[in-house]
Amino acid sequence: MRLLSFVLIIFLSACGNKKDELKPTELADLSMSGSFQLLWQKKLNAKGDSYGYQLRPAPLKNALFTADINGGVYRYQADNGQSQWQTNVNHSISAGPGVSETLVVVAGPDGQVTALDADSGSQLWQITVSSEVLSPPVIDRNRVIIRSMDGRIYGLGVNNGERQWLFSSEVPNLTLRGTGTPLSKGGRLYVGMDNGDVVALNMDDGDVLWQQNVINNQGKTEIDRLSDIDGDMGVVATDLYVSSAANKTLAVATESGQLLWRNDYGSSTGVTVSRRFIYLTDQASVVRQIDRSNGEPGWSVTDFKYRELTRPVFYLGHLVAGDLAGYVHILDAFTGKVLNRKQLGKEGFYGSPVVEGSVIYTYNKDGTLSALRYNE
Repeated sequence: MRLLSFVLIIFLSACGNKKDELKPTELADLSMSGSFQLLWQKKLNAKGDSYGYQLRPAPLKNALFTADINGGVYRYQADNGQSQWQTNVNHSISAGPGVSETLVVVAGPDGQVTALDADSGSQLWQITVSSEVLSPPVIDRNRVIIRSMDGRIYGLGVNNGERQWLFSSEVPNLTLRGTGTPLSKGGRLYVGMDNGDVVALNMDDGDVLWQQNVINNQGKTEIDRLSDIDGDMGVVATDLYVSSAANKTLAVATESGQLLWRNDYGSSTGVTVSRRFIYLTDQASVVRQIDRSNGEPGWSVTDFKYRELTRPVFYLGHLVAGDLAGYVHILDAFTGKVLNRKQLGKEGFYGSPVVEGSVIYTYNKDGTLSALRYNE
């Protein structure tokens, strides 16, 4: 079932004893290190009922694709924000865009999936899947992957949107609103499910290569048993890294799904993985560093508690994350020291910042699309 936003607050409340523990921490005075350079900024359409939507800027070569909630899809020149085309798909957009060199795909709250030509913006095809789509489409190996809220994953043909395969799973009675974006790597599709399973599928035909329950939360109530894997996963070599809203982060073998290690720090926004470390924002918006080899904790930063911080993303040796008031924050990835911040809009973000080279792209829920750099 679709879970409204207040259930997430209930879930967080269950982890603490005082209501005031959930109040966002006020930002402390900061001795700024380095500076931000705003390259360009746009104001797109926005409206209030977008909880759980994932509208992510998608850079590709020297283009940046994005979409607004009212059906607008845009292609900009990435370095200066000059419009190259814009169109409207005639339905609300709740996820996307997913992009390839030839295709731009967006999806809607009523299951609409629309594919556009990447060069011109002209519509190529449109289909409808079984329910709302909240995770951006994935395009790889001549497949468009669509994940719907009712537990289904569609493998569509890139040329016409025809269904090539379908994977279905049972959704628990109680689940957090949102679905993780499937991760495509080496011809496999890795998906974290609402019931705590991780499944590996063959991209070509949807065959199940392995499926393991890695969370397995126990408890007397359905809230106690929440096991959603809703955030971004990461792969390094033969290890897959997964985090859950159920306060679990873990590593599994990509070949078998065998559990390698697990700890008690979890996230609903997912993980960022480097050669040595994993970084995440936990349920209280504490930023954490974790040793990738064994799951042991490193530093943690509590400056942003309950500020609905996004997943921290790597940026030139630093980390960048956004909060509920439209600020982006720069942290030193090795020490956790907070270096700088800048407010880009008046509301929080649809998702984590997107980094392409030396440029950071952000998209606030008030419709503010920004491109910026941080200079030390």
